[in-house]
Amino acid sequence: MAKKRSKPNIAPEVLERARAELRSKAAAPDAPKADAESVASAKAKPIVRSGTLATRRVPTKEELDHEYRYIIRDLRAMLTLAGSLFLFVIIMALFVVPRIF
Repeated sequence: MAKKRSKPNIAPEVLERARAELRSKAAAPDAPKADAESVASAKAKPIVRSGTLATRRVPTKEELDHEYRYIIRDLRAMLTLAGSLFLFVIIMALFVVPRIF
């Protein structure tokens, strides 16, 4: 039997951001107040953010097209393969299988 892990399976930055959001919701006026010890530990670790959604740079469509061009090529190849196999199954069902029986 495998040993249960007590460490979360997410990045530390994401975990810290979630904990900070949880603390900010707990300190909301409609929520009960947190005790002094948890507030002191929250102030001891400053949270460094890379930017908010308002200040983050959103890539343009051309940049995304250029960066993910290989995905479109792979999807097109998979669609071609799936279509050809689907046609093969239909042809087999209509012409070859009835002649066997």
